[in-house]
Amino acid sequence: MEEVKNMTKPKILGNERGGIAVMVMSLIAMVFCITVFVVVLDYIMLYKDQNKIKNDLNRAVHAASLSIDELQLSKGFLRLDTTTPGTRAQDMFYRYLRSNMGLDDTNKAIESSVIPLNTTVNINELLYVDWESRVLVNMNSSPTSCTLDSSIYKVSCEVTLNGGTATQITRTINQTVIGPSVVAIISTFHEGVGSMNNEPLLIPAVQEVIFRKR
Repeated sequence: MEEVKNMTKPKILGNERGGIAVMVMSLIAMVFCITVFVVVLDYIMLYKDQNKIKNDLNRAVHAASLSIDELQLSKGFLRLDTTTPGTRAQDMFYRYLRSNMGLDDTNKAIESSVIPLNTTVNINELLYVDWESRVLVNMNSSPTSCTLDSSIYKVSCEVTLNGGTATQITRTINQTVIGPSVVAIISTFHEGVGSMNNEPLLIPAVQEVIFRKR
């Protein structure tokens, strides 16, 4: 008779338990990687949007600062034009801000904008520093929180969004200006990627006008 050899039965249950453990660890690692990817992508998009909006705001205040009052200039005074419709400093500011940021006439985002469609861009501060008269001219429809130390031409502003909440954000301007200047602070938000929260954006800009002798 042929000898019957004892066969060792494979431990199927033990192998299954090991396979399940590996699968669970793999899922946890995948979830972790996806979470990190979303966070990093959101940060990259936030930086990109903030940088684009800041550049657009800089161009807008630069355009506003070029609205020189030629009549005052002929009299020897370097002042901006804040009274002539269409070419006033505030009109040039809004024209270039809306054109570059992709906003309609009510400052809401259109499809070409980097911010979400129909999102409003608020103009928190829009000021002209009359360097000749040493006064602040508010070119915005709402009251200003900014002040001017006329002895040293120092402009100070502070704007806070969502005060008293977890998303509170404050931006300040403390700058000594030379020549007629335009000061602006705008606010909107960055739309979070996936489940990430929307991030409020509060962006300042200052543009001075300096004539240098050659």
